[in-house]
Amino acid sequence: MLMSTQSVTSIRNRLIGAVPMNRGFTPIQHTHLTDQVYDAVRARILSRAIKIDEQINVDEVALELQVSRTPVVDAIKRLASDGLVEVRARRGTFVRGITEKDAVEIFQVREALELYSARLAINSPENPELTKQMRALIDEMSGYMSDGEFKDYLAFSMADSAFHNTLIDACENERMKSNYENLNIYMHIMRSHYYRPLVPPKRVHAEHLAILEAVVSKDLPAAERAISQHLASTREKMINNIRNSGGVL
Repeated sequence: MLMSTQSVTSIRNRLIGAVPMNRGFTPIQHTHLTDQVYDAVRARILSRAIKIDEQINVDEVALELQVSRTPVVDAIKRLASDGLVEVRARRGTFVRGITEKDAVEIFQVREALELYSARLAINSPENPELTKQMRALIDEMSGYMSDGEFKDYLAFSMADSAFHNTLIDACENERMKSNYENLNIYMHIMRSHYYRPLVPPKRVHAEHLAILEAVVSKDLPAAERAISQHLASTREKMINNIRNSGGVL
């Protein structure tokens, strides 16, 4: 099912809400403790309130959140499965950084998913709602630009993520959506290290329009070319940033 406007807003809110201003935990007072512990710890990892290679002490987290050790241990297992932490034998659990190899793999999988979703969209009956949503998000992103510069880069990034999610969502494939959402976690971490945009606004806008126009005209080669070129622009900038940061973000 396609994303509704409410779904697009939900994506933005999840991404923005995942970045608290400080590391302080708020005691949990509801059910589904493992989910809530997972969300709380993940938010602090994404914001880098808990630093790369910093140890996560189960007892300390349990004490701060006022829960038992069990939901914390279960949450850490999920975070390890996500690739956000690593459990080192006889040493404990530590926050993982993103290496150049990680970035290459992330973009390879992201490109495969986006190309496949574009292929499905183009080979399916015409879907006016999909192109309407894509066009609306391009217009929204334009509103965050002025004179070739970003007025609000964070808001632009949220709309950018929503734009790419429309194609994935249109596939109506829950496993694809789940995998793509997991990739967005890493994309958020990599973007959070930039105080300036990776790619000039006008270029991003032109690349988004090229993707939309290819989908509207059902031109698969053009869509594949536009998506690959768009992702390549960001990939190279992010890889260079990782190299300049000592090999890890």
